[in-house]
Formats: sequence, C-alpha cells, structure tokens
Amino acid sequence: MENTKRELVSVIIPFYNEEYYFDSCINSALSQTYSKIEILIINDGSDKIYDEKLNKIQLKYPDKIKIFTQENQGVSAARNLGIKKSNGEYIAFLDSDDLWLPHKLEHQINLIKKYKLDFIHGSYSIINDNDSFVGKFISKTINYNQLIKSCDVGTSTVLVKSELIKKHLFKNISTKEDYVCWLSIIKDTKTLFGDSKEVSIYRDRKSSLSAGIILKFINAFKVYFLYENKNLILSTLYTINLSIFWIIKTFKISFINPKDINFKYINNIQNLDFKESFILSALNMASLSNINLFYFNRSKFIFWIDGYCAKFIINVFNKVPGRKVINDLKLNENIKKIYLCGKESDAQLYYLKKKFNHDVNFINIPFFKSLSEIIRYKKIEIDDDSLVVMNIATPKQEVLATKILEQNPNKKIFILCMGGGMSMVSGEEKIVPESIENMNLEWIWRLRTNTWFRLKRLFVTGYGFFLKLFLRYFNKTKFIKID
Repeated sequence: MENTKRELVSVIIPFYNEEYYFDSCINSALSQTYSKIEILIINDGSDKIYDEKLNKIQLKYPDKIKIFTQENQGVSAARNLGIKKSNGEYIAFLDSDDLWLPHKLEHQINLIKKYKLDFIHGSYSIINDNDSFVGKFISKTINYNQLIKSCDVGTSTVLVKSELIKKHLFKNISTKEDYVCWLSIIKDTKTLFGDSKEVSIYRDRKSSLSAGIILKFINAFKVYFLYENKNLILSTLYTINLSIFWIIKTFKISFINPKDINFKYINNIQNLDFKESFILSALNMASLSNINLFYFNRSKFIFWIDGYCAKFIINVFNKVPGRKVINDLKLNENIKKIYLCGKESDAQLYYLKKKFNHDVNFINIPFFKSLSEIIRYKKIEIDDDSLVVMNIATPKQEVLATKILEQNPNKKIFILCMGGGMSMVSGEEKIVPESIENMNLEWIWRLRTNTWFRLKRLFVTGYGFFLKLFLRYFNKTKFIKID
C-alpha cells in the first residue's frame, strides 16, 4: 500500500452544477505530463441532471477517476471529503471552472523533491467568463507576516503533502476558506514556497459582484476575529488592510505582471502556409480592442492589416481590405472541404463555390447576444483538412473560431474571419469608393446601413481601443511579420 501511495498525486475537484467549464477543467487534469494521478470528483449535491455527465466521465476513465457524492455542504466539506478519501502522497486542488497547464504537476513534483518541500503554490493567469485574459499573478515564497496581510496563494496552484493537509482541513466558511487553511498550515511550515512559473488558469466569475464583495469583506473579518483570534479593532484594521492589498494586487495583475506577448501578421495572403491550423483575422480597431480575448490562442492567430488603428501598433503600415484578402486567397490542394459559417447567404455561397470550384457546406449560427453564449454553444463538428469562412462580426467570429479548433483537436482546420468582407466580395454590399478608402473613412461609408447597430459597435470598440492605448496596454503586445 505504501509503495502504491508513494508519489501518487490525488487531484480533488469539488463539483456543483458546473455546466459550461467542467469539460475543459477535467481535460486539463487528464492531460498532465505527470501520469501518476488519481482524480477525485466530489459531487456536492448537484442537480440530478449532472449524474449522467459525471458517470460517463468515470466510465471513460475508470482507472483514473473516482466520484464521491454528498449532500450540498459547500466547497470546504467537498474538499475535506476528497482529502479523507484520497490515496496519494500529495494532494492537489482544482476548482471545476479553473484549468491546469499540462506541466503543472510534473514541474511542482520536481521542485518538491529538489527542495524537500511539504507545500508549494505557483503563478497563474486570470480569465473572465468570456475566456478573455485579465492578467497574471506571480507567486513568491511568503511567511506568516506577509500572508496575514494578503492572501497570495491560488488554491488551484497548490500541491501539498497529504499528511500535512490532513492536519489542517478546510473550515466551514462560504468564502476565504482556503485563506484560513493556508494561515493554519504556515504556522507549521513557517513559510509557503512560491514558484514564479505559471501553472494554472483561474476563472474570475462576476455573476454577483456586489453581493460577493460584501460577503468577502464579512468573511475576511471572520478570518481574523474567529480563526486568528485577533481582537475587534485589529480584525477591522486587518480587514481594511487586506482590501488595500487586494487593490494593489489587482493593479499588478493587469498592468505590471503580464510579459510581452507576440502575435503574427502577414502582408501577402498568397504566402499563407497551410501546414498547421490557423485563424486568419483582420487587424483593426475591433480586434485590437478585444486582443485580450485571443491571448491563450495567439499561436493560432495570423492577422492581416485592415484598419488604420493598426498604424499605432505596427511600424510598416500596409493596409489590405478584407475583400482583397478573400479574392487573393489561393486554395491549398490538400483542402478537402469548405464551410461557410454564420449568417446564411446564397450570394456568398455562390461566390465561394465559383471562386474555389468546390462545393460549400453551410453552418447556420444563431445571433449571439454575448460572447459567453458562444463559449456555451454546442459542438461544431468540422472535417479534417477543411477551410472555414466566417461572416459574422468581430470579436464573435474569432471567439467561435477558437472554440471550433478546441472542439476539433488533431485536425487541420483553416479559419478565415472575414466579417463584412464577404458581403462586399459577394456583391451583397456596395464596395467602398477608393477615394473614401484612401482617406481611411470607410467606417463612415458603412454607417449608411444598420446605422444604429454600427454606431453602438463603433463606440464600444473605440472605447476599448483607446482605453488600452491610454493605459499603454499595447506596449506589451508585439506583432511579428511572418512573410
């Protein structure tokens, strides 16, 4: 039994009615480069409709996954049940809407062995409900005096010796339960080892922001008053201090910690390389305003310069309208299938069929009111070696494109995010006069139709772009020419 337990990592995932993000969560645990793991999913009294979902996962991975069910008692009780049922030498926690990077466990196991540690926590990126990059938290080794001022341990980054965590189970408190646990552990270990390497992705959900802030403030006070035995005045001061440190930490996460990130752009569309899947998209005010949506899939994106705003970012400005991109594109001989994805259009279907001399399959997409609807949308099955042309607006088409690639792994799929360019090239919409285009005023020309919708979109994207420009967001966003 002891040999079986040695170096085994027990991964504990509390589950409660998580409909949209759990598949990505469990896949990130199953995709670890460290293979000696058991996964314990603690079903905390979820609705019955989730029983079948969880059972299917267990049947698919019977040697890896165990499911335990309890009446709804909260995340603390769920984690504690997982700890008690675990067989591993080490315990790792993963919340059901968070993600691990593939190297997470292997990297941390190596550090634990190297430095003879009982506890380690790591750095993590933060995304929101729309999978948009918010920022990055950089972990460091902390002592009690530092931890009491700011909870700088991400639960989904923790790897801890089983015998240690079993002495410091989670307390029954609606939020800050992890903070109480780390404060208890650090009295044993003196320090909590922090590593700067990013290992996890934390999802910051804003479903009930105002209620959440008030509850967190109350529970922060409870941490100091009930669990750290501070008096009333000290507990209040510590709570205020914790809030101040949270504001400072939030600023660092968004504006200080993220490193330079590189995107690719291309000038000559005929030089596109069809060896690996890609998403081709316009670099303009709309995409730059939403560039943080593409952060985690940046290796798949290739931009062409489409809007004047790109001039603020790229030194050599060579603007190419979307209609020219689709006109100049040469179909790779290996492509077996073509799809038009988005709004149905006979004119666009006819244009693509005539241009490529190939049958075109249509995928009807509903009008999405929000990006979160796209993330939650059903699976779109695409054949291998396919070209997919999108005709909906940015950034919805790019978010849908990343979802398609994620849903169709190990396939070569090439996605063109053409938006309104398809309307022009197919003759549905009049082409912008050259004189107006040369003055970079085509956005005024397009206000002739769907005026109110286009004005609202222009305001939103303009606000996002100029705010990023003012905050020097693009100082850490580089575009590298690939042709």
